Amino acid sequence: MAEPIRVGIVGGGWPGGQHARGYLDAGGGFRVAAVADLIPERRRKIMSEFGAAREYASAEELVADPEIDAVSICLPNHLHAPIALLALKAKKHVMLEQPPALNAKEAKQIDAAARKAGKVLMYAFQRRFSPNAQAARQAVEKGYVGEVYHARTVWTRTRGIPVGTGWYAHKEQAGGGAMMDVGVHMLDVAWYLLGQPKPESAYGVTHHRFGSANPAIQYHVDDAAFAILRFEGGKSIELAASWAINQPQHQNGTACRLYGDKAAIELYTKEGAVLYRNFGRKGECKEHPLKGPKVVNYAALMRHFKECIQGKATPIIGGAQGIALMEMVDGIYKSAESGKSVAL
Repeated sequence: MAEPIRVGIVGGGWPGGQHARGYLDAGGGFRVAAVADLIPERRRKIMSEFGAAREYASAEELVADPEIDAVSICLPNHLHAPIALLALKAKKHVMLEQPPALNAKEAKQIDAAARKAGKVLMYAFQRRFSPNAQAARQAVEKGYVGEVYHARTVWTRTRGIPVGTGWYAHKEQAGGGAMMDVGVHMLDVAWYLLGQPKPESAYGVTHHRFGSANPAIQYHVDDAAFAILRFEGGKSIELAASWAINQPQHQNGTACRLYGDKAAIELYTKEGAVLYRNFGRKGECKEHPLKGPKVVNYAALMRHFKECIQGKATPIIGGAQGIALMEMVDGIYKSAESGKSVAL
């Protein structure tokens, strides 16, 4: 029986806990061996709940541990690139929380380091592995939708500006606001379901209309952002993201709709993902709830990570995809500053 992959969790907050749980639920093959966090209580929580035997006060110490095979990096955005580069230099496989980096330049550096090290690099865009997205993906692959040519994808919080230490408020630490925080999730899942076509251009608008949720912190990043992206083959994505916007509470949350030449899919309904097909002359159609696989979310993400480490699969959200996503986000912000569409 093969030895388990020994994983270190770098960052013991909520994302780190989700990663640790995903490793345990992946169906074997992993052992959560260590945790690094500045806060002792967070370290103890990971050790107690997931069996980590060793603890470190710094990411650098954990990354240097020769008994660690892979690391999950769950840190503030500005630490993604430097810690990922350290881990790859130390010959560790890397599971890196989203966004991939502060910008496309950093994403390219991470990808180059992974290639040089010969190690697996994956980004934790877990929405790709949700039951809704997996069910939709299966329907697309079976041809039920025909050619998917447009997606409308949204995560708009009515009031949801982050609270905490304040790193999210500074562009040099966060890379951006709502678009970088929640928008990139929805951009990724829509792009994935569209077939990951090559990006061609982006047009974006950003807003800063609301005060910080923490009066002690002044932030100057976007609290709402909107974009249209064009792709090779005439495909397109309509994207909206907000931390705060005046909308009725029932509109708070996520939406993702796929439009094909045969049918359409809505991902987030009370019934899960739903396929709409057999459209009539007046727009009437039949609804078909879609069923996803049994292993989903972080467990599916980590299972895929394991298969990639074992050489049985290629990351569906690896270095190349991380670069493309950051080029799209960079383009949206650049367009918002210039008021013009930006070629990608």
